[in-house]
Amino acid sequence: MSTALPEETEAIRDALLEGDAEKATAATQAALDKGADPLALIQDVVVPALTEVGRRFEALEVFLPELMESGAAGRAVSDLIEADLTRRGGSLKSAGVVVIGTVKGDIHDIGKNIIASLFKAQGFKVVDLGKDVPATRFLEAAEENKADIIAASALMSITRAGCREVADLLRAVKKSDRYIYLVGGGSIDEAYAKEIGANGYAKSASGGVEVGKALLAKQAQKGA
Repeated sequence: MSTALPEETEAIRDALLEGDAEKATAATQAALDKGADPLALIQDVVVPALTEVGRRFEALEVFLPELMESGAAGRAVSDLIEADLTRRGGSLKSAGVVVIGTVKGDIHDIGKNIIASLFKAQGFKVVDLGKDVPATRFLEAAEENKADIIAASALMSITRAGCREVADLLRAVKKSDRYIYLVGGGSIDEAYAKEIGANGYAKSASGGVEVGKALLAKQAQKGA
């Protein structure tokens, strides 16, 4: 919890767990008005609360509507904190940029939407390309948005080749080292991810976020 503000930070946490954006932003504003450190609110309150929501979702303790509501509340709080930082002359550092989509030929997007929400909850900027996305569009969006991670999803076995097409394109244009490439979805497993040369795979949405964060941290260490 942020120092010296247990009442407000507990209220923020509870509101985020409940998916109540109005209560969450009101409690956040109260904390800021009392001098809370904006960055500490993000790190010590918002991220742990939304991580807990993700855990509950994976454990089937809450369901997709609750996950989406908590994600929306988290974004509202983050926007409020960022506005406060801007007024102070600072900025809220993004955890990274993720370009995400369901591959060409596949129109299933529930899993993709879930992991996109979890990435946003962890402070990432997410560029959601939607469904039925060709390989070239993943690359174009990554270039346009200076992405760190490209994430492709495929539910059906007949469409998972779209994940290979993205990997092949990244190699063809010599961008494999530029982007972290994550794959997932019902038709994907770790063996297939390795076969096509993806950087990471996880069975669950929350696991995919953790894999992405770990690979991004490893990449940053190499560049240091």
